[in-house]
Amino acid sequence: MNEKPNNHLDEFNFLKNCFKSKSPHSWIFYGPEGVGKYKFTIDFIKEINNGINLHQCLFEINNTENTASINDVRELINQTTLTNSYDGKLKTFILIHSLDLLNINATNALLKMIEEPPGNTIIIILASNLKVIPKTIISRCLKLKFKANNSEHFIKLKKHNFDNYLLCNDNPKVLDIFNNEEGERIKKTTLNILGSSRLNINEFMNLYNEINNDFKTYFLVVTHLIYYKLKKKILTDFENFEKTRYALIYFDFLKNISLENLKIDKKKTLYLIFSEFFKYKLNINS
Repeated sequence: MNEKPNNHLDEFNFLKNCFKSKSPHSWIFYGPEGVGKYKFTIDFIKEINNGINLHQCLFEINNTENTASINDVRELINQTTLTNSYDGKLKTFILIHSLDLLNINATNALLKMIEEPPGNTIIIILASNLKVIPKTIISRCLKLKFKANNSEHFIKLKKHNFDNYLLCNDNPKVLDIFNNEEGERIKKTTLNILGSSRLNINEFMNLYNEINNDFKTYFLVVTHLIYYKLKKKILTDFENFEKTRYALIYFDFLKNISLENLKIDKKKTLYLIFSEFFKYKLNINS
């Protein structure tokens, strides 16, 4: 494989065995938010299709701010029918995020696609809670559960990279993400922004585009890095009342950011988080 997952090896081996024979065409990957389902899925698709460019074999629904409509689902079916490979060498994957946000017509169109899938196509639904998925869809898919990272795995990662452990705020999910290539890149981009003299819109857009495919997971990473910077700032400026007060005000602001804010406008919410960070001059070292 191009890059074996740091975790979920049991799930990975199970899928590999399934795909050695005639694999089911419809799956639900479910488990807690931030457990790494999306990263795992992308790595697995690369493995199945021998590292080929994802743009040639992967279609996604609901991975941006715009909720898919019935026309989007129908267009997706047409696209996969035209582009997929019938020689068995290249599988087409349809990846569905936030199924609960689809309206009834789009959900019905998706159900029809599951019942009559395009040739050589695999449909994967990512979910944190099976209760939000209609039973008619659940009954037609094979389910694969992703568990939260265990303590043994966490200890191994902690020993492997202690610097990442300090940044993760004792969160195993975040530490696991830091220890893969994509997570390392997002960490570096975020820390560059937080260490700049001002908020650079180009750097911000680069970060937003990097995390947008799995926003909830990588938003957790970004906020943990900000918390790390914030705690360091409070400890450094502890005897300076004014600077400590600003840090605590921002800390309260950050705690009040909810997933509801993200549903309204992810980009605007992320920008507000960074702009407030610079407004209180938390980027400036004492």
